Amino acid sequence: MIVLGALIARAKGWRPAGPFTLGTRGWLVNGLALAYGVSAIVNILWPRSPNDPWYVNYAMLVTTIGVLVLGGLYMVIAKPYEHGQAPAGDAHNLGTVRSQPIADIIG
Repeated sequence: MIVLGALIARAKGWRPAGPFTLGTRGWLVNGLALAYGVSAIVNILWPRSPNDPWYVNYAMLVTTIGVLVLGGLYMVIAKPYEHGQAPAGDAHNLGTVRSQPIADIIG
């Protein structure tokens, strides 16, 4: 989801800031990362043992659906996003923060 979010942000004009960037190759790397992630998910969910019971083949899929359904219900019922204390709309300032050299952090 993070890779997809970064790809959507790039499409809306976001440009990563900092001492290391990939420039225009960032699109390619981001796209390849998304393709790899989706293919890994498909690989994990693919049933492998036709002779085993259904719950062995589809346990990961059933678990994933269960987590998504329970998480969705929690978001609809408890509305945790309305109770947070984090400031809203501050993410656009993150690109202007300059990184500190690791030598200064370590001491």
